[in-house]
Amino acid sequence: MKNNALILCITLMLFPSVLNAQDLFVAPSQEGWERAEYTHRQADFPKINAKGEFWFRFQAPPTASEVVLNIPVAGVSMPMQKDADGFWNAILTIPKVGFQIYYIVVDGVRFLDPGTTPFYGNGYTGTVEVPSPDEDYYVIKDVPHGDVREHWFYSDVDKKFRRAFVYTPAGYDTEVNRRYPVLYLQHGAGEDESEWTHSGRAAVILDNLIAEGKAVPMIVVMNNDFVYRPGDDRSGRLYLAPTGIENFGEMFIGEAIPDIDAHYRTIADPAHRAMAGLSLGGMITNQVGLAHSSMFAYYGIFSGGTVSNPERIDKNTVRFIFETCGSQEYPERIAADVETLNGMGIKAASYVSPGTAHEWQTWRRSLHEFLPLIFK
Repeated sequence: MKNNALILCITLMLFPSVLNAQDLFVAPSQEGWERAEYTHRQADFPKINAKGEFWFRFQAPPTASEVVLNIPVAGVSMPMQKDADGFWNAILTIPKVGFQIYYIVVDGVRFLDPGTTPFYGNGYTGTVEVPSPDEDYYVIKDVPHGDVREHWFYSDVDKKFRRAFVYTPAGYDTEVNRRYPVLYLQHGAGEDESEWTHSGRAAVILDNLIAEGKAVPMIVVMNNDFVYRPGDDRSGRLYLAPTGIENFGEMFIGEAIPDIDAHYRTIADPAHRAMAGLSLGGMITNQVGLAHSSMFAYYGIFSGGTVSNPERIDKNTVRFIFETCGSQEYPERIAADVETLNGMGIKAASYVSPGTAHEWQTWRRSLHEFLPLIFK
């Protein structure tokens, strides 16, 4: 530390126009700071304090001239300051609560912060959890906890083994004669099958709701949205094209659901089967799930548009459709669509997440609102 300070003093004397002392970051006292929730055990930063401020610290190459912290959903693009030891720092209060991805740009090149546990959101990225004092439904509590399993099955559609994440409620392994309803829950275009439990905390949300008696114990199956046949061009946005939807539909209806019914103690009838998803997963729920509305009684579309072709819905099977989005998305559209569906004799409701956009806090809240309404 003393050597570093001596080098800095010599540099300032010889090259005062290159480096000014007032440009250096002056670190606050370490007292009152602790590792942030996703900071891994071999790192000290990011940190958080009792006021909710985050301290980011990053080691850029010695030649770096500009380092910028970006937290896109929160609208943050903040230049970081270099300290006397050569580390770049930023301290700020993040203006949005909940799960936030971030990355650091060094002279125009994007970097993952090695101090944080990476999550998969449009590629692997750094993450922080901004506390929300008024929301504890996704906080782990002293209640019975279910399990999340990796379940593998072979698909003839894309000619490979596929992985699904499967939540089973507390008691599943001991109450061996009990059977359960099933929610099929799809992720968005930027995620994979792991992110409803990682970023979305779906298992924690359900554990808490079941413990409070607000949700029915259920199995939740989280499949990957992307299904490519051998020879499919993966360079484009196939999953948004009819072919991608058809691929998923054939795999999901013909393979995934029968496989789950064969390997788990499901109640394998439409009245005990639901489908929901966020963003792309909501679109898939709409285009695949509702196209097979004789198979599902409950639907949830989270930031995934509105119901298309409602006349195709099997009114004898479908009991409830739930549409949600953030207040910064398109609440008027879902309100109008719900009114239309109810006017057609299809029970529907909406939920608007206050102060959020196309982000995980919207979808955590949406899931929390949806789960108590199904299988009742």
